[in-house]
Amino acid sequence: MAPTIAPDVFSVSEIGVSPADAWRALAGEISGRGRMRVSKDGGRTYPLRGERNITDDLPNQPAAVLIYDNAGSARTLCVDLDTSKGGREAVERDFSSLRAILSRVGAKFFADRSPNGGHHVYVPLAQPLPLHEARAVVQELAARLPTMDPMPMLGIDSGCIRPPGAWHRSGGHQQLIGSLTDAWRATQERTSAASWDRFIGEIEPAVAIAAAGDVDETSADVEQLRPLGRHTEPDAAYQAIARTGDYDAGRYDTPSEARQGVIWATVAAGWSFQEVAVRLADGRWAGLAAMYGRYRPNSRHGAVVRDWNRAVSFEKNRRETTRKGSVRVGPTREPKTHGAGVHEQIRSWLNGVELVFDENRRDDLAARAVLMALAEAAQKTASLTVEFGNRSLAIATGLNPRTVGKCLNRLVEDENPLIDLVAESTGVKAAVYQLVLPHSIEEAANRRTWKKGNIRGVRAAFRELGLPAAFMYAALEQHSAPASGRDLASDARLGTTTAYDALATLQAFGLAHRTAAGWSIGAASLDQLAEALGIVDQVKAQIERYREERRAYWAMLGIIRLVDGAGATIGTYDHDPPPEPPPDDSVTLLDMLEDLLGAHLIDETRHQAS
Repeated sequence: MAPTIAPDVFSVSEIGVSPADAWRALAGEISGRGRMRVSKDGGRTYPLRGERNITDDLPNQPAAVLIYDNAGSARTLCVDLDTSKGGREAVERDFSSLRAILSRVGAKFFADRSPNGGHHVYVPLAQPLPLHEARAVVQELAARLPTMDPMPMLGIDSGCIRPPGAWHRSGGHQQLIGSLTDAWRATQERTSAASWDRFIGEIEPAVAIAAAGDVDETSADVEQLRPLGRHTEPDAAYQAIARTGDYDAGRYDTPSEARQGVIWATVAAGWSFQEVAVRLADGRWAGLAAMYGRYRPNSRHGAVVRDWNRAVSFEKNRRETTRKGSVRVGPTREPKTHGAGVHEQIRSWLNGVELVFDENRRDDLAARAVLMALAEAAQKTASLTVEFGNRSLAIATGLNPRTVGKCLNRLVEDENPLIDLVAESTGVKAAVYQLVLPHSIEEAANRRTWKKGNIRGVRAAFRELGLPAAFMYAALEQHSAPASGRDLASDARLGTTTAYDALATLQAFGLAHRTAAGWSIGAASLDQLAEALGIVDQVKAQIERYREERRAYWAMLGIIRLVDGAGATIGTYDHDPPPEPPPDDSVTLLDMLEDLLGAHLIDETRHQAS
């Protein structure tokens, strides 16, 4: 959060507040977690990879602060009145109406105006507002204020707004309305619970909001159940509820029912209470945390314990009454050994990849990602030959299948190719590729020192953070001492600007740390970050989509028959889902492909005749 600044340094003038002063004083006070997203496309989008800590210095590009904190609650109610929904006059009418209500109930608030005539109204709150209560309020306000856009308050991860002083995509700034001193005081005094209750009474929300009350905390011990066979993590749907707070209203009538469903899913999966508590505390499950927002901070732990104990009792009874046979236990992956000669060849081949992409092709990040995925697969099978289709490589890299196909064609057709197409795809068999080291660089590649550590492709978190960040992180892993940004850019084969942007992204998520001596790898967990960003669910959804496409293709080939209209199985394809173990800190997209889809990496001896 931006440091608090004493009010006596501000001008009391109603006009002429500089954008830099407004930003410095208010941006951090509006945000729930001291984070912002900087737009790289002039304010059209605010992607996750542009997320940063809020600083005192006004960003030189449009920037929006994240509204919700890690517990899924908002410290500030943010109302966006948009001219696209009726024009300037309509916005002014809605602004006057809202301002009158807030003044009447004694709320603390301030506002700004965008260059196109839109308004943002900010209501700092003494008691943070949980997501589901915030949604009820803004949806009711949107019904009363035709120009209001409720989107900034509807999502924990995506909810953000440009604060006073921020650049607007038209080229101007969000101009604070009124005195900066008054605005700052509003953030310090904040709207009291009594004023907020009067405000709720004024707008009469359609969804009743429970008042926060004291609940006795319990210190009772909590029990952990064993998982049922291979079901060692909650279903993806429950994890999505835990992260986002979104749930199916047709299935759950209230947030309390939805949160109980999430807790039950963790109990049934054999998780410990601590595993849930950690996710509630570190922001990974902000949606679930928001569902406990009606409890005061010192009472929330007791509420979670009670939900946990109820879930344990329910699950015990369910298992006892529905036990009708054994539960199948999913297979586990056996450790693989590496042939020393092949291992050395793969390492030298990677040196060759660096030589080829050193200068002329350093911007071809997609091709580099494909090659790294092939290298990881080769290492896991101790084989220079890998059988992988475009969709499997798309999952392993996070790229579009068409992009993967173009990269493979380009790499195979190079004058001195790094991969050779051993066998084209046919029927149900994917294409087979072999890693080859061109004669022109073989000697130089063999002289180079091998990179330390395991060979890893694109790790899951970098689906959202981007390929430049993936390669820069890999470069950081090679340095035991702090390194300069230019040295890291050279190691990662990235341009200077791209490299520093990637370092800023890594730093924003705790994956890189900067000191006077240089850059070093950060302490944040890639595994936790991937979970917090919902990437595991993204991969699962992608795999399921490809699985359905594959089944349709096999049916077209006559290899299987699909289910008939009545739902009876008339084919032989086993559609039972594979085991879904949670990823560890070193998880790559290829690991997830193996775990979730049951992908098989071939041995080169199968294709010696090809």
